[in-house]
Amino acid sequence: MTKPHVFVAMADILNLKCDAWLLPTDTNVRIEQHWLLAHPQLRELAAASASDSFRDGVALAEPLRPWDPNTPQPIMTAVPDDGSWTPARVSTRLEAFVQSAVAVIPESGTRPRRLLALPFFGTAGGGAGNHLGAALRAILDACNELASRYGVDLVLVLRDKAAFSLAQKLRRESANHSTWPSLGDQLHGSAKNLGGKARAGHLVPFLGAGVSVSAGAPSWGQLLDKLRTGVQLMPTEEAAFKNLGVLDQAGVLEQLYSDQHGSPTAFGEAVADAVDLPRYGLAPALLATLPSVGAITLNYDRLFETACLDAQRPRTVLPENVPAVGNNWLLKLHGSVSQPGSIVLTRDDYLGYNSNREALSALVKAHLLTHHLLFVGFGLADDHFHEIVHDVRRALPTNVSQRHQMGTVLSLFHEPLQKLVWEGRLDILPMSGDTPDLDSGEEAMQNAVSAAGRELEIFLDMMMAYATDSHSYLLAPAYTRGLSREENQLRQQLLTLAKQSRYEATAEVWDVLHTALLTLGYSPGNDYERNEVL
Repeated sequence: MTKPHVFVAMADILNLKCDAWLLPTDTNVRIEQHWLLAHPQLRELAAASASDSFRDGVALAEPLRPWDPNTPQPIMTAVPDDGSWTPARVSTRLEAFVQSAVAVIPESGTRPRRLLALPFFGTAGGGAGNHLGAALRAILDACNELASRYGVDLVLVLRDKAAFSLAQKLRRESANHSTWPSLGDQLHGSAKNLGGKARAGHLVPFLGAGVSVSAGAPSWGQLLDKLRTGVQLMPTEEAAFKNLGVLDQAGVLEQLYSDQHGSPTAFGEAVADAVDLPRYGLAPALLATLPSVGAITLNYDRLFETACLDAQRPRTVLPENVPAVGNNWLLKLHGSVSQPGSIVLTRDDYLGYNSNREALSALVKAHLLTHHLLFVGFGLADDHFHEIVHDVRRALPTNVSQRHQMGTVLSLFHEPLQKLVWEGRLDILPMSGDTPDLDSGEEAMQNAVSAAGRELEIFLDMMMAYATDSHSYLLAPAYTRGLSREENQLRQQLLTLAKQSRYEATAEVWDVLHTALLTLGYSPGNDYERNEVL
């Protein structure tokens, strides 16, 4: 198993699929309003769960009890009561959080290592609000040490763009093989290269079912198995049903749902219920910050668009919202749970696709020609995908078609035959070695898939660190102690510029400069001279 890892994501902890998460409070068990979305009686549960040791400040972290074991476990963690923040005091509390989580979360799960999530701890009542840059550095250092010591994965979940951009900058500075030690030289180079393409606006993600698996979404086969339980087949029909192809199985199920449930929409609604999950996994959370003009998915669920909204990069979903003006769109090629009738699953759906959604396929083809597509969680076995690629190659001159590299596939395992099939068209980048032998057993296969899936998450984490195109930490209030000496000098020069008198004759130029200052985190209403912490 590879080394423990610390991820960084722009997300909402309450919408992230993890094993446990840090619930900030104090010895008086005060809880901020936002956290109440986790449970309607969260404050009452917290008060009942807090022991005398916690209230006395002896125990710094305790789990909430009782709690639904099928949902991420909150761990109450106390901020310093006196509001005095130091790296050592916060590190002690983060260690108490990890210890408490490890004690209550069993090792066996859907991931090779337990995933523990924490917010930007100590920035509200913990006293770190006046020196956010220094706090961020200290939290990252503490997380790296704790992850290694306790053998867990940690994800620092941020809600502030300045914090996210600074965190990624700090991780790039210490990169080489220290921040992402499990990735070899080839994956390191590929992550940097793809991150650069994304930063330049050339990368468009194409998401398959594997992106949603970490959140508990079913595979195609599992989805059909689940749908099968909602209808009755005659005993004599069972064997014939199993011998059908998956598209025809879906077609039979669609007809049975209509007949037995008395509704032509029953099948689509059943599919929507099976895949509409409340929390996204790490992959959607990481990809949500990708600075791409658009994104394409074959998934029906809403996990990626929810993650994008939480990452403050909302996307217009197509074809639900037409016209979509500008960039930041998400094309759902096979329909969405928000419109069950749009879902493409049966053979009839596939055969009728071209006549019904030709404009959508055209959009994909255009991006195959003009952008570099990043295929994630995608098995390359989808007939519709093959059809689109075929049409694109046919539209190109022969000499161009043979050398046009359309994108990169992030695959779990090394698949030499697939590499041979797609040679010259797609770069297939495996996260692990050869696919395990089926004879090794189902458990061994599942363990290998889980381990490779985690490597994929680590790869995306590194790629996103190099894709981040924001420097909004530079002029953000209270970030001086997170900057280098040279950055602080530049910060002061820009703040001096921001205070200069503005004249009508240069208003247009000032509009451009003001926009640039805002992009760098400038807060016009902040009294920088009074509040600057050097």
